[in-house]
Amino acid sequence: MAPPLGSVLRSRNFLFLSFAGAMSQLGDRLSHMLLITIIGLSAPGKLLAYAGGSLTFVLPTLLLSPIAGVLVDHWDKRKTIARTHFIQTAILALTPIAIILTRSFTPFWVALALFFGLDIFNNTANPALLPNLITRDQLLAANSVSLFFSRIATVLGMVIGGFLIKWVGWQNGIWIDSTCHLIAGMLVLNIALKKDSPLETPGQTGIAGKQLPSLIGNAFVQFFRELAEVTHLVFINRLVAFVLASIIISTFISSVAYTILIYLIQQVLGMGTAGVGIFAGVLAIGMIGGALGMGFVPKDINRAKIVVAVIFAYGLLFLIGQWLITLWFMVVVALIAGVAFSWLGIVQNTILQEEVDAGIRGRIFSTREFITNATFLGTTLFIGTLGDLTSYRIALVVIGASLTLLGLAGWFLVSGSKFQVTSAEN
Repeated sequence: MAPPLGSVLRSRNFLFLSFAGAMSQLGDRLSHMLLITIIGLSAPGKLLAYAGGSLTFVLPTLLLSPIAGVLVDHWDKRKTIARTHFIQTAILALTPIAIILTRSFTPFWVALALFFGLDIFNNTANPALLPNLITRDQLLAANSVSLFFSRIATVLGMVIGGFLIKWVGWQNGIWIDSTCHLIAGMLVLNIALKKDSPLETPGQTGIAGKQLPSLIGNAFVQFFRELAEVTHLVFINRLVAFVLASIIISTFISSVAYTILIYLIQQVLGMGTAGVGIFAGVLAIGMIGGALGMGFVPKDINRAKIVVAVIFAYGLLFLIGQWLITLWFMVVVALIAGVAFSWLGIVQNTILQEEVDAGIRGRIFSTREFITNATFLGTTLFIGTLGDLTSYRIALVVIGASLTLLGLAGWFLVSGSKFQVTSAEN
């Protein structure tokens, strides 16, 4: 074991934060599996129901992402994470009781919107707290270990979570989800910080003395100022514009997976939520394989061509998919989709990191997250409506044909003499 990794694993505070993050991820994945289960129970046969379900985790993120970072910087991060988990625990624990009393699933959707809205504070405070627990030269190893634990929890939550809900029922599933966040909060409270730590003392980030309304107002102003700077960059750098356009398209592909593909697995093939979990595991295997495979690709390969080739491949899969809605084909789709999505994400990030100056790099990635969530919300509603007004087969043909044509057009674009992209030196 490499010395930096060993020293990180001996850090008591770091392990508590990493295990808390893993438990949080496990709970979050269970929440998504519960969401899919409730949709199948309350709105069978409705594609638009999946689009409506996405509102519960996308809309709160869109509304709170501009201010979450400012508030987390102003608050005690350890207490913020713990209190957020405890509030999430209470919300989830009371939800089954509210459903029984109202004889409606409405409390579930309200609870999930509150839950995911709070989650952005966890997702912001956790990585912000991590540098306070280790030394600077341990950061890379610490992030690797933390991500490793998180990915294990994600796979367990998606794969085992589907079967767990099937075995114990959705009510007990919600309480198990609640318990995951209770454990996460208790783990965070075991982190022992030095009282004189300047990085963890609220008010040391340049915002001391400001009132909460002022902090929120300034956060929104700063966010939209950064969005304007990114928009200006798009107009002057065609490669950045190309990547951001491809991110919108890849988000559209994710929307297809969330609406139509989950619907096919859960309801058309009759595999239920457990089946969705299995296919999520197959997708994860493809993503891991794709990430490893990209390491063997020559560094001077034309990265833009990889992007358009992946989009074209997705188009073909959706186009022929209407005639091959079978178990074996869905497994093939999940594997190929996992590999392709890893390639797409790696290449998109690499091009942005190479093309964007360090001074604006953080802003363009944060803006990308905002654009991704906004696009996901709009496209899931469009796809769900299209599928319900026509049929999922027609929706697959329309989507597949559109992506195929975009892939072909993109190939001719990036093959032009003025659009040759390989490595940072080109």
